[in-house]
Amino acid sequence: MEERDAISSDGYVVQLQQLLDSGKITKDQFTHFKSRGIEIIRPLQDYGLKSLGRVLPEIVIGASYEFIKKMKIPYQATSFLVANTKPDSDGWYVYKIPEQPRGGLLHLSGGKRRLGDNIFASTHRIILGRKAILVSAVNLMANKDNIWNWHFFGDHLKENNESLYDDLVQLEVIMKRSDDSNGRVDGISPYYYIVIARSESTFKKLQIVDNYLQNKISVLNPENKVHVIFVTNKSGFDFASKKIEESSLISYITTGESFDLYHGMHDLKRDYGIDSILNDGGRIMSEGVRREGLLGEERLSLEPFPGEDIFPLDKYIDPTTVAGFQGLGLDGNEIEGSILLHSNTIEDEKLNVYIYPLEERKVL
Repeated sequence: MEERDAISSDGYVVQLQQLLDSGKITKDQFTHFKSRGIEIIRPLQDYGLKSLGRVLPEIVIGASYEFIKKMKIPYQATSFLVANTKPDSDGWYVYKIPEQPRGGLLHLSGGKRRLGDNIFASTHRIILGRKAILVSAVNLMANKDNIWNWHFFGDHLKENNESLYDDLVQLEVIMKRSDDSNGRVDGISPYYYIVIARSESTFKKLQIVDNYLQNKISVLNPENKVHVIFVTNKSGFDFASKKIEESSLISYITTGESFDLYHGMHDLKRDYGIDSILNDGGRIMSEGVRREGLLGEERLSLEPFPGEDIFPLDKYIDPTTVAGFQGLGLDGNEIEGSILLHSNTIEDEKLNVYIYPLEERKVL
């Protein structure tokens, strides 16, 4: 789909019809995306958030509220920052630099936190991750000092973009108020951190129990009041729960002798009422979720070429670091197996939302 200044539900269906007519999507995909619908949030018109509405006139979600409520598992969205490897933006979009700590994210964004990505990452954590963020055990331990809520990104706006920061604070209040009005009578919206730790060997290899006992994992520090749910198999539960005991802030979902992601997601929706999740588990885990037909969308901050000091013209690009390139998507855009739903531009950053087909026999 082409970038456009505004989107409507009717216009979305027209775009889907054009993709069907041109043979880029199948009839089944057309029917699925049409019935799934979209949700459009307009910060200025809907909530009077002037500064946020100026830079993000629309925040688009790749499924309607009604569709998400019907799903048997939570609606999952994932997010990444990627950079182009060529000055003319005709290269690969990569999501990490293997030889750099934590994937070299600051190098990808030109050595600093970028305005667009800070805003985009903050809003999709507030909207899609306000009930739960899902991480792999590997990512949990790689970022054990942090809690990746919206403040991790949004606080960078405090000094130079105070009005934008204030609007993000207000957006969080509005989203929580909306949750309360849709069935939460106690006025409390618990925040869940869901950790995929597939088995006993995962806990052992990453030394999760030892780090917990030394209080080195921020989300497991009771002072931070984050409800952590480990999704694991029976061996993982039997091993970890002896020391990381179940409590008001620590829970387990056990999927049986073998790890079963679908089983875990089904129990999250059924037992905890979690209807949407921001998948922050990393590229490998999110790709696994997509292959199972359980990943709804991907929200990417596309950064321009960060410079020849980062990507010399003769530099070898490790294919395992590539998130996409032009022409790979169902509609000819960047991300394999996806359709570009919506795009915003802030300065020289493109903030894109791509949608994936969900496997309806699993999710409905």
